[in-house]
Amino acid sequence: MSSVLKSMLLAGAAGVLLAGSAQAAKLDVAKAKAQIDAGLDKTYGHLDALYKDIHEHPELGFQEVQTAAKLAKEMRALGFEVTEHVGKTGIVAIYKNGPGPTVMVRTELDALPMEEKTGLPYASHAVTT
Repeated sequence: MSSVLKSMLLAGAAGVLLAGSAQAAKLDVAKAKAQIDAGLDKTYGHLDALYKDIHEHPELGFQEVQTAAKLAKEMRALGFEVTEHVGKTGIVAIYKNGPGPTVMVRTELDALPMEEKTGLPYASHAVTT
């Protein structure tokens, strides 16, 4: 896994752990980093395959039916409450983990209507018009 991605995920996880927490003084950062790294290493293969599948099968804005269904399924498997068809093809996923700070993440996964010329083995071959 790229060190940039690991650093971003570690920073986000540390921020959640530290935000307003009385246990912040007790946090063992090295141990938390090792646990996060181990979890990411364990799931990296699955996440990488999901990324490549979504990249290889792009969908234009308001047409992301398969992408939304894949992500809703993944989020449900992780224990999130998922609402589908938000704004037509969007999803909202809520993970309840007791009291503490609320973390919100927004992303979009619509494709651009253009030919991909990266030469990557998982490059899109879909015609998006």
